[in-house]
Amino acid sequence: MAKHKKKGVEPLLALKKVIDIGFYTLIPFSLLYLITGIVSNSITILAITLKYGLSFIVQLFAFKSIRTILKTNILKFPYGTGKLENFSSLLYGSLVIPTAFFIIYSSGIRLFSSLEKVSFGIAQISLIPSLIRSILLYMWTSKLIKKSKSPMIHLYYSNFRVSTLLDVSVITGISIGFFLTLFGNEKFAYAIDPILSIIVALYMLYKGIRMTVGNFKAMVDFPLGEEDQLKIMGVIGQKYERYEDIGNIYTRISGERRFIEMELYFSRKTSLAEIINLREEMETQLREHFGNIHFTLVPLYSH
Repeated sequence: MAKHKKKGVEPLLALKKVIDIGFYTLIPFSLLYLITGIVSNSITILAITLKYGLSFIVQLFAFKSIRTILKTNILKFPYGTGKLENFSSLLYGSLVIPTAFFIIYSSGIRLFSSLEKVSFGIAQISLIPSLIRSILLYMWTSKLIKKSKSPMIHLYYSNFRVSTLLDVSVITGISIGFFLTLFGNEKFAYAIDPILSIIVALYMLYKGIRMTVGNFKAMVDFPLGEEDQLKIMGVIGQKYERYEDIGNIYTRISGERRFIEMELYFSRKTSLAEIINLREEMETQLREHFGNIHFTLVPLYSH
């Protein structure tokens, strides 16, 4: 037991270090992006600054969540903290969407009206350390993902992988703009900045929509469809000789999991062992149809 608990704790302790480093470096990197964005007049850098600022929400929830997990029994939280993670991601996604549209609008105005001068050399001051940070954290989480099924680890692994690719893409674009200005092609160079900004905003919009829709579905409970209801009634009907009457039946879908709770009336002569056997048989049949379910049988006794 102690050995199993230790195996469960080790990846999460390592994840805690990743989360702490990611969280504590977020504010200085946001400030660095803000300063270089203003000084360089790069709308791309300012767009990434907004992305960093919004990600603070998810990082803060993860920062608090990992401490909650480690303070309690680790075996009760093998996959994270459930809807707390969903809520933080939903909040992040709902804020990212309008922000992305604002960036696209602002970049479009700059692109199609009057192009402004951009200091591409200064813009790279924040991009290079940001890329180093993304690569190191991506390599760290890629090792952790092999040791744990926690969605928090998978989320951080995915985020740092995409952040690395995004940093490489932006650095490449900014570098092209820098060399174009050296060779006197300022018009094309200054057009690169708002184009890059729109690309960053489109990525933010895509990610925001996916996170909002996916986490909304995970947080909101829906009733089971008619076909599923009929399957439940079929399972109940097959066992009619083992109970006396049917009470209330409660069903719902939460994320990808089905919750089924039913009340069955039994004769007072029915033993507890018979009720347990019936519950196990019904759960097996329901799992064959639904897969991941939480099944509860509430026994009631006839008068």
